[in-house]
Amino acid sequence: MIWSINKIRSISKIRSIDMIRKRKITTALLGAALIASMMPVRVLTKDQTRDGWMSKVEITAHRGDNSQAPENTMPAFKAAVENGADWIELDVTQTKDGVLVIFHDADLMRLTGKPDKIWDMTYEELSQINAASHWGPFFRDTRIPRLEEVLDYCKDKTKLNIEVKVNDHQTQDFILRLVSLLQEKNMTDQCMITSFDYHSLQVVKQLDPSLKTEFISSKAIEQPEAFASADNFVLSIDLINPETVSRIHTLGKEVIVWTVNDAYSVDKCRKAGADNLITDKPKKIMEE
Repeated sequence: MIWSINKIRSISKIRSIDMIRKRKITTALLGAALIASMMPVRVLTKDQTRDGWMSKVEITAHRGDNSQAPENTMPAFKAAVENGADWIELDVTQTKDGVLVIFHDADLMRLTGKPDKIWDMTYEELSQINAASHWGPFFRDTRIPRLEEVLDYCKDKTKLNIEVKVNDHQTQDFILRLVSLLQEKNMTDQCMITSFDYHSLQVVKQLDPSLKTEFISSKAIEQPEAFASADNFVLSIDLINPETVSRIHTLGKEVIVWTVNDAYSVDKCRKAGADNLITDKPKKIMEE
């Protein structure tokens, strides 16, 4: 058969176009296959994280959600509840006339610019002070709350990590009055008492053995089994590693970590298997 030059060229052109199309299709299919092969791994990893450690670990709002409102105030506690925190950490101390109030520092300087000591003021005097002046006019009516006020709001809404601020100015019945108030409000199963002062935890256990306690430490605990009156441990993020957490877990106790505010700290706690994260940014950490 005799083919014309034009026909041969036409056939060659068609074959060339078909080859280009096949190459493009093959490249596209290979690319799609590569993407498809990667997607299940990424999704599975994320799902495993959520279904595993991240779905079990509890989140504690440090002094309430202090990224949304002034620390240790009712607005901060309300923000923590609204944002879904499992726990609220707060600090309880005592005024001159024996009222249990929520405040972290010994004096008012950092938050109000006043040098007065909490233990030198009556609750009436304290209640006249704006506890959030540095937050602007929106919080101008914010006051230092009484523990009773916080308990009434938080009951059946969230659990409380109550840190006892121990100093030489507390009355001898300070711990007794704290435990008695929790019993009166029927909230002993909703609260844990924590402190850097181990003796305070021993007193709590003597008054009410069923009330959970946590020993706070920024120093390595060489023998956690020696702290029999501590149901759990609250450790600085610097102390967290798999060995420490595992040793405490073998005692049937949990590890709460402070303060966890970034992805690096979350990952450190994840690798160690910590049980509870205390954070200034509960909403952000819950999304990590």
